[in-house]
Amino acid sequence: MSAKDPIVLVEALTHSNVQAFLDTLRYCEGTPDEDGYRRMFGGKLFDSFDKHPGEKRTATFKGGLTVTSTAAGAYQYLLQTWTGVATQYGFTDFSPKNQDLGAVGLILGRKALDDVIAGRFEEAVRKCNKEWASLPGSPYGQPVKTMAQIRKVYEAHGGTFAPDVPAAATSVLDLINPAALAADTITPTQKEEPMAPFIAAVLPALVDLVPKLGKLFSSGSEVAERNIKAAELVVSVAKEAIGARNEQELLETIKADPQAAADVRTAIESQWFRIEEVGGGIAGAREANAVYLQPGAAGFWLNPAFWVSVGFLLMVVLILLDMLFFNRAVYDASLRTQIITAILSLLGMVSAYWLGTSFSSQRKTEIAAGTGKSV
Repeated sequence: MSAKDPIVLVEALTHSNVQAFLDTLRYCEGTPDEDGYRRMFGGKLFDSFDKHPGEKRTATFKGGLTVTSTAAGAYQYLLQTWTGVATQYGFTDFSPKNQDLGAVGLILGRKALDDVIAGRFEEAVRKCNKEWASLPGSPYGQPVKTMAQIRKVYEAHGGTFAPDVPAAATSVLDLINPAALAADTITPTQKEEPMAPFIAAVLPALVDLVPKLGKLFSSGSEVAERNIKAAELVVSVAKEAIGARNEQELLETIKADPQAAADVRTAIESQWFRIEEVGGGIAGAREANAVYLQPGAAGFWLNPAFWVSVGFLLMVVLILLDMLFFNRAVYDASLRTQIITAILSLLGMVSAYWLGTSFSSQRKTEIAAGTGKSV
């Protein structure tokens, strides 16, 4: 695919509101000085503009939040972000001019360039706060500037506001953050903590890799707590699969490295029973299948879960027979250990399922008879 003509970026860069918005971004990212074009995440300067330095660096923020990132330059481009925009517009180096043009390209990609030019400042910020983690309302959990602060910077650099945008000293975005907003939308029956911003930010990428994850994270107050716990488990499994130190590194890696994405997908699939149990899948199945064990119910042999369990047990028997008698020489000690571990895990899950179903049925019987407490 041929690169796009950057002329639209060059033309936009001549507009005073665009220049002011870029200056505001640099203020937010901590790169407003001349050396800002050479600054890497954490503050160290790189030497050459020939290419993005691509160096992973770690910084610790107030509150103990530790982040590892490849961000560099005046707009703190992640390596894969710069690679994408440079390929899109044919940039051959990481020069200050191309960094400015690339930032305009990212604004355009967020469909915010018209807002910037027209002076719809807060609307532009809302569209760009997923691109720059320091903007108000960003979901990534890093320290952010307030809308009041950046309005002043924007205006000081010659930026103008659309007539219908009030120049209020404080915006509603100053008063809320993603976690508070999530907590405020929880229904009265929910008292759980909202999902951590870093986990919420990386989760859509994992759902893209394993689409069936989406079923676990559908809305509904009755599953909110399980959804949060399942999300934490999914992200933990993904980080462990590729050795990512945090959620941001996980997100960068799976977007830039197809093999890492495949490893994450395989790891999530291999832990699906654990994830589904935490997310309510098995618990929900228990609830549905417990009716087959109620007094006067149809025979248990009509329960689909019964036949699934029988199938699992038959499979276990066949594997054991093959390993112990028919093809014993094929299985070395390491493979036998892995198979036995898998079988024990499978038997444990089947046992836990039926114990849980029996308990659920018993509780329903007690409640119906007035001998148990309804919760």
